[in-house]
Amino acid sequence: MFPKANLSQKRIDAIAAKLESKVADDADETAIDDVVNQANDFMDFEAIAKEDDRIRTLEANQKKAGEGEGEPNPPGTPPTPPTDETPEWAKSLLQKVEAIEKGEITKSKVTTVADLFSKSEVLKGLPENQKQSWMKRVNLDAEDLATEISSLEAEYTELKQSIVDSSDYAGAPFRATEAGGSVSDAELDAVMGNL
Repeated sequence: MFPKANLSQKRIDAIAAKLESKVADDADETAIDDVVNQANDFMDFEAIAKEDDRIRTLEANQKKAGEGEGEPNPPGTPPTPPTDETPEWAKSLLQKVEAIEKGEITKSKVTTVADLFSKSEVLKGLPENQKQSWMKRVNLDAEDLATEISSLEAEYTELKQSIVDSSDYAGAPFRATEAGGSVSDAELDAVMGNL
């Protein structure tokens, strides 16, 4: 009678129960069709069928979702790794921010190293043309930059001592430079007395 109305059997039974009182016990099919058509005027059977289909679909989807929540993976299967759903533009932006932060941190550490270098009494003796290359030797990733500077101070002190120890003048007799001869004992005593 209503081929487009795909009513469930439950819905047909409910409609039939309501219309049963309106049909006489001895009514023929034409009388029954008239009652059903009048009922369709009040409640559109096709609209009811569409609504029932929508509800069944929602219930089925909810049931599937409910099954997924209870136990995401059957026992014995490894868990599914999370997917990285961060958009590419966001990843690029994060990389740029990290680069800027790293650059600012490095700049700050370079300034700290230069400050520590200038305050060091030992490294003040380092020739100007070598200060920059020595500052570059400081590990900027180190936890304590002062320790790095102390290490350079110790190295510079050892180098200076090594140069003094290996000098031709270390242990050689003192000679007068102007006359080219040896220094007399009296001259040597006079210089030693002033010290």
